[in-house]
Amino acid sequence: MTRKCAICNQKGGVGKTATTLGLASAISNAGGHVLIVDVDPQGNATNGVGVSITDEMLTTYDLMSRTESGTAIDAVIATPWDGVDLIPADQTLANIESDGANDLIFRLDIAFEGLDLSAYDAVLFDCPPSLGKLLFAVFCAVDGVIAVTEPTIDSVQGVTKLFETVENVQRRPNPNLAIDKIVLSRQRGTGEHRFRETELREVYGDLVARTTIPEYATRQDAHSARTPIHKFTGGKSLSLQLAYTDLLNELPIKTAGATV
Repeated sequence: MTRKCAICNQKGGVGKTATTLGLASAISNAGGHVLIVDVDPQGNATNGVGVSITDEMLTTYDLMSRTESGTAIDAVIATPWDGVDLIPADQTLANIESDGANDLIFRLDIAFEGLDLSAYDAVLFDCPPSLGKLLFAVFCAVDGVIAVTEPTIDSVQGVTKLFETVENVQRRPNPNLAIDKIVLSRQRGTGEHRFRETELREVYGDLVARTTIPEYATRQDAHSARTPIHKFTGGKSLSLQLAYTDLLNELPIKTAGATV
């Protein structure tokens, strides 16, 4: 069954969207097919895959504004990236946080209800950097959580708070929600980063991915060029390609070229 994964942290700037795009690139490079669902009003994942929203497009906001089942399929568009489809997002999605509807956190799940996702190796939800209604809605709709963190004290504390939210969702609306991995991103190899990495591994053990994502300017260069990291050349692109492929192989996502 196609796994739906939330890629998140309540703190911004930790490499969350870069991880979403890096994994999508790795899946595509392995011959797979992936759907990105942008649930961040900043729309960085949408921009990152080279999509500019037009008036004719449906967005995640439209899905969250409806109560009919299976509507997600209407919002899916192809992107310039081979094997990568997208449900886009823009700033209008921020209005959802002020919506007082009782069923709001279930609407994303309802939008995917009954859909055949077997054409995809994975559905990756790029989440907002907050613990608001949008994140709760994603957690009600997905199978697993990939927590992305920079190895700093603030980001590590963010993982703790994120896991508290996961536990709250597990108690009632989505008892099958799993924590797939904690991913250390923007790793610079400083003393502080090594200390926080050790701290995380001592607390969470095998939940912390063996693969870490280094902080290289090449990652931002590829993002600015709206190019998959596995298609980008120059700089430290090869190191990042290997890192995202290795990370994919640690996740419960099955693709033609990845092993779990």
